[in-house]
Amino acid sequence: MKKIEIEIKLIIRFYDSFFFGGGTGTGEIQSYLMRDMDGFPYISGAALKGCIAEYAQALSQLVPEFNHYEKLFGTGGVQQGSMYFENGNLIDKAEYSDMQESLLEFRTGVSISRYTKAKKEGHLYTMELGGRGGKLAFQSSIHGFLDSETYQEDIACLVAAIRLIFALGGKRSAGLGWLISPIECQVLKGERGQEAGKSGQESIDPEEVNRWIKDWIGGRKCMN
Repeated sequence: MKKIEIEIKLIIRFYDSFFFGGGTGTGEIQSYLMRDMDGFPYISGAALKGCIAEYAQALSQLVPEFNHYEKLFGTGGVQQGSMYFENGNLIDKAEYSDMQESLLEFRTGVSISRYTKAKKEGHLYTMELGGRGGKLAFQSSIHGFLDSETYQEDIACLVAAIRLIFALGGKRSAGLGWLISPIECQVLKGERGQEAGKSGQESIDPEEVNRWIKDWIGGRKCMN
């Protein structure tokens, strides 16, 4: 079966503070933000994939005949399945460098025992958070090869799931990682190039993608 190369470009904007943990520290701060080699915070591709997969799985229950979920997402890891989920990188790194101190926040919490529902002794921790005031925006990309006969259904599943996301990262139930607006999606079809403007990609009209989603759901109603 013929394959079509697909890319979905994403723009992600946070409402306020978010947390993508970079491991456990040994000093005053126990949980640091994940940072790239230049020291800029980023969104983990694995975390992004996991959140999209969660909503896609729920949506696929509305379409019993849709059996492409594992084909798209695999069973684990950012490179499993037919689509690759890139890390989300800062759009304006220069602005972040100028405002870095004002964009960071430290929050203290305590671990709660799942059995006693009370705080654990000696489990006070401090987290490093980013994005105060909704100042940070990130860009990411999902890309891979889809079967030509079913790529419209696959794109419908992915984009519909992405549009349902309201928060990303850790501690979402505590109000972290909420988005200021739905994630922006631009769907491209064709070969990815090495330089801007030199690829063979064709942008798919958003209204056409909306029609694919409507046809895929088949008139079924879902609540956000």
